[in-house]
Amino acid sequence: MPSHSKNFPTAAVPLANHPATLPEVNIPDTVDVTAIASSALLRLQHATSDQFAENVIWRDVFALTGTLRTFFRPALVAKVWTDLTRQHKLSKLALTPGHSRIARYGLDNSWVEAGFTFDLQGGRPATCSGVIGLIPDGDPALETTVWKTWMISTTLEQPEGFPNVDKLEPIPRANGFRGVHVNGNAMEDREEMLDCIVVGAGMAGLCMAGRLQALGLSYVVIDKNSRVGDVWAVDRHESVKLHTTKAYNQLPGLPHTFRSEDPNLLRAKDLQEGFSRYVDTFGINVRTCSTLTKGSYDAERQYWTLSLQSHGDPIVLKARHVVLATGSQGTIPSMPEYANRNLYKGTILHGVDYRSAHAWKGKAGLVIGSANTAHDIISDMAQAGLSSVTMVQRSPTFLLPFSTWQALVDPIYNEHMPTEVADRILFGYPIPIKRLVGMNGIRACAEQRPEYYERIEANGFRTIRNGDLWGLLYDKEGGHFFDMGGGEYIANGSVKVRSDALPVSYTETGLRLDDGSRIDADVIVFATGYEGSLRSTAEKLFGDEDCGSLQEFWQCDEEGEPRGAWRETGRE
Repeated sequence: MPSHSKNFPTAAVPLANHPATLPEVNIPDTVDVTAIASSALLRLQHATSDQFAENVIWRDVFALTGTLRTFFRPALVAKVWTDLTRQHKLSKLALTPGHSRIARYGLDNSWVEAGFTFDLQGGRPATCSGVIGLIPDGDPALETTVWKTWMISTTLEQPEGFPNVDKLEPIPRANGFRGVHVNGNAMEDREEMLDCIVVGAGMAGLCMAGRLQALGLSYVVIDKNSRVGDVWAVDRHESVKLHTTKAYNQLPGLPHTFRSEDPNLLRAKDLQEGFSRYVDTFGINVRTCSTLTKGSYDAERQYWTLSLQSHGDPIVLKARHVVLATGSQGTIPSMPEYANRNLYKGTILHGVDYRSAHAWKGKAGLVIGSANTAHDIISDMAQAGLSSVTMVQRSPTFLLPFSTWQALVDPIYNEHMPTEVADRILFGYPIPIKRLVGMNGIRACAEQRPEYYERIEANGFRTIRNGDLWGLLYDKEGGHFFDMGGGEYIANGSVKVRSDALPVSYTETGLRLDDGSRIDADVIVFATGYEGSLRSTAEKLFGDEDCGSLQEFWQCDEEGEPRGAWRETGRE
């Protein structure tokens, strides 16, 4: 285990509680950004605490710590930086040509920012990249001003002696390597010890499979569905489409998993075709119609045994590692309980079971909830021609227009930017800094479009305009409304909103609210989320004994790093 790695605590700390702050300075365009960055990088080779700003923050992505760590405060950053750069024999520290600029995220939030590269020549040689952010200790316009390091990020690019996981070679179909063989051995050879088994063939599972294949490791992906991509085409509502653009969703190794002719917001059909294209192009090993029923770990021999039902037959697979790519949230639908359920004569569904509103044309629909799924459903209902559609909003909701997302992300993820470059830009900031930068951008966009919010608020929807997107994603895994068009149905009155009272009991024809009013509906859909977490999924599959030391999953620790994801989980 590398120095300065750690066993991460299970206690969650809201991102808003971390000590990160943005610099409050307006740097003039006339400063020599290259000279400032060159001087700071030279000093970084012999770091002392006085060269760091009081609000300094450093995030390391596997380069020096071997894991994900974020460090605050000058004394700690200086000590850890010095210890690790000596231990790993940092060398060839150099600015990346053309990557120095003034970063601006508001009228008074700016810094000089520059990319750099370096090598590690110690116990695990590697090439790495980084970003440094600098702020003036005084008037930035004066040539005599000292510039201090405010932010550092360091990222492992390529360990020496290993293949590049961003480079995946296509495997011609004629070779037959299409999900039924593992490193040349038929899957029916069940004694094969695999390097890794990946559970789930959605976006995360296929990305993991591509990385494993690029490394030359033996693996198989198991998926319960009969076709790759059915997790979208079968398990979701018919009108589903992504809330992020296709450039944001490309898979590794293939420049265009999703093609130029595909819509910018991918539908289920586009996702299924893209996933299948990825599997066919690279010969990704996917075993469909396979469900993991039970798993256990042999601590003495250090391997996992997984029992499956595959195409109706029981089989057993063994592997050194297991990756769960089954979705980060729990799988148990969460539904509030109201009195007199037996009285209601209509249809009740949870969002997980919702597929289409076409069968309800001419009927009255009611949706409980106000985040993304709820708005997808009210939009579907309005388009299907229901006689009325009502949403019950239980609390104010962060409203994020798609245009704001485009302004923040499209300059990074687009058809002209290589995906691996865009990923490194997004990873370039510590998570608490990304949160603050995002909030600045969201606030600026909201201030430019007050009428957009006013139209929706006029019809009863309670909005949070200047929301904390990163905080919601990490602290709550969502709860926001990403407006892909559903807001217009509220603004023009096609969908009515009740946000002034809460349901307390059923009636024969709908729900009674706590102010005594009633809402009649032929169908009630609960878009109210799920219970549990990925850790509870693991406990169900592997049991308490194997999961007793497993860390909690998601939310952030005291450093602002996600718990139980992409690093040590507390379990071998």
